[in-house]
Amino acid sequence: MKVYGIQFSPEWESKAKNFQRINKLLETASILSKSLIVLPETFSTGFSLDTQITAQGEPLLTLSFMSQLARKYQSWIVGGMIVQQDEKFYNRLIQVSPSGDFNGHYDKIHLIPDLGEDQSHAPGKDLNILQIGEFKICPIICYDLRFPELFRKGIQMGANLFVVIACWPKIRIHHWKILLQARAIENQSYVLGVNRTGEEPNNKYSGNSLIIGPKGEIISEMKEEEGIMDAKLQFSEISKWRNEFPVLRNPH
Repeated sequence: MKVYGIQFSPEWESKAKNFQRINKLLETASILSKSLIVLPETFSTGFSLDTQITAQGEPLLTLSFMSQLARKYQSWIVGGMIVQQDEKFYNRLIQVSPSGDFNGHYDKIHLIPDLGEDQSHAPGKDLNILQIGEFKICPIICYDLRFPELFRKGIQMGANLFVVIACWPKIRIHHWKILLQARAIENQSYVLGVNRTGEEPNNKYSGNSLIIGPKGEIISEMKEEEGIMDAKLQFSEISKWRNEFPVLRNPH
């Protein structure tokens, strides 16, 4: 399966401008049909905690944009947004099928207290495995990356590809890179980490999006520039490595 990670600098709290920017970036690439296109955490607004702005018109507004992309490129689309449900606000990842249909979601479980996210959003409760062909995708959002037990639970649910969308700050970017590789090694799975770049009122970001193989090898990597990273993932590489070195069979 071909995968694409869209790394860009979102315009602060401006959904229309961010939709336009993503369209322009994708028009510069030759996207293969039946691929997976991944957008960062809260890609339409940046990491704003003003839920009156971020959740306005959602999930229909951003979901409609993602559905248009899915149909245009005949590919799966994954991206993050803020939605309101039952009087609570959630940092949510949504997946859309090539036909433009909603195909499942995941709500961020671990909210970062240092940035006050736990004061604006409610934590999610459960993981949700999303399937594309032979790949069983376990969605993860940003701060979740620091909790290895979440990934192991994903493995127990059958995951073989972890998709991590993020607004990971530049000041801790070395943690981002090391943790992504560690999670791939621990779980003998592909890990696709898509981060944003640019600046916001309270943070600076340096991108460093990565695609990592099941042995922890870096397949594709970006620096701070806007652009699209891509790679072809081979399902056979996962089963081959898990059979050669069956660490996941150890019950402890």
